[in-house]
Amino acid sequence: MKEKRTIACYETDAAGRLKPFAFFNLVQEWANLDAINLGFGYEQLIEKESIWVLSRLKAVFLRPPTWREEITASTWHKGTDGVFSYRDFLICNADESEVLIRATSSWLIIHTDTRRIQRPRDFFPSTQEQLSAVQHALEEPCQKIPVPEKGLILAETRKVRYSDMDMNLHMNSAKYIEWAMDCASHNHPVPQVVTSFQINFNAEALFDQTLQLLKAETDEKSRYVEGRHEDKSIFQALITF
Repeated sequence: MKEKRTIACYETDAAGRLKPFAFFNLVQEWANLDAINLGFGYEQLIEKESIWVLSRLKAVFLRPPTWREEITASTWHKGTDGVFSYRDFLICNADESEVLIRATSSWLIIHTDTRRIQRPRDFFPSTQEQLSAVQHALEEPCQKIPVPEKGLILAETRKVRYSDMDMNLHMNSAKYIEWAMDCASHNHPVPQVVTSFQINFNAEALFDQTLQLLKAETDEKSRYVEGRHEDKSIFQALITF
């Protein structure tokens, strides 16, 4: 799937650059639109009492697009491996002469009632299940994010509220990004330029839960952020500036 769009003011930070949070919002919509065209979008899965959930995503920002800039976004399904389904994203300038963002993601299908992970082969046309990727935005799939051995501190606590929820009754994937960026950049109203961002979702955050946000400097330019609820890891993020 390919789409052209213009970056809106509400999608940018104080420097006029596309926020990682806004990018992740767009990613969710692009993924759903392409999946619908391929026969396994939201409507097709919900008929089988199942939904897509984003498990991991890594994005490399070569140059964040800016306010009023026209971009060309492409996304494609890269096949499956076990319970994981892979999808890449490529964001270019309007005439596609410059690559702005490269991203790769891993998705799971879960049952809406039991929350158990489902096998993609039960939902995909055989041509899509057996698809072997011939194009990569980022070739290596998202890996586990190791917990820093030292320097991890409690930065703040936050409660999951109405504005964080999505129609699947859990915290929307992009909101975790917003929380992680707030935690990593809380001393900088005009944030540094993000060069890469990886997030791994380990469990669902539900309405009215309180999350402890822990952070650590993994090196001079990287920040690790983890959200926990009652000692259970909800998400991990690694942000590089």
